[in-house]
Amino acid sequence: MIIPRMRLFQVWFVAYLALGAIAVANDEGNLVFQETFESPKETGLYGLLIREDHLKVVEDEGVNHSRALETTYVGYERGSKRVTAKYKMGERGLEYTLNYDVKFDADFQFVKGGKLHGLGPDVPITGGKAMQPEGWSARVTFKEEGTVKSYVYCQNKDRQYGVSVYASDFNFEKDRYYSMSLHVKLNEDPADDNGFAHVYIDGESVIQHDDVQFRTEDGEASLVSTFLFSTFHGGHEPHWAPRDSQGNYSEVHAYFDNIAVYRGKRVRARLGE
Repeated sequence: MIIPRMRLFQVWFVAYLALGAIAVANDEGNLVFQETFESPKETGLYGLLIREDHLKVVEDEGVNHSRALETTYVGYERGSKRVTAKYKMGERGLEYTLNYDVKFDADFQFVKGGKLHGLGPDVPITGGKAMQPEGWSARVTFKEEGTVKSYVYCQNKDRQYGVSVYASDFNFEKDRYYSMSLHVKLNEDPADDNGFAHVYIDGESVIQHDDVQFRTEDGEASLVSTFLFSTFHGGHEPHWAPRDSQGNYSEVHAYFDNIAVYRGKRVRARLGE
């Protein structure tokens, strides 16, 4: 039977919509948690973050002039004051993607660099602490002039602190939002080094940090289970700190919006796409 052209288009369009609905449903089904900062809460990630020093929810600074989480970076002798929090996701697994939007304010100073958010297990390893068989962490860092690199504490690192892969051709600009995605997959076999931490900005791959042995034991405590809110300048020395024109330690700002974690790979596209 020959289907008329218009009827064929209608069949195709209905199928297209159905497939789109399935994709959206699957996407929502893979969502572990999200926080847009639009509805004040005393619980969840919102409740955890608003109790932290140097964090507050502000109007009109988010994506499309929504609310956003303002972070104040207070310069001192180790860079800037540590702004960190660990949020248990409520489940655990081998592979997740962290998404969030970030805007560095016009006053921001990248200086020598600092940390951005990431993922970890029940007990993440950071700060130069000794590795444990079930411990690791995967974060992103900003560097001089807004360059970017991964920052991973893993079993097969060759130094006290984290190991990194630089983005070869990317620099953050100030006073505009970027969509960040950190896709982490653990080594399933503890003896393998086939884990990875891949970084995407505005939907484009900028870092492929491969050959990672995150864990040498495969217990529940080694799985991805924790969102690491982690942002500050440093480093551990004064020359990492933001300063004013007189050389005094100063305060600078950045904004975060639309934090979410998904199971598997879910890369956020450029804002507005």
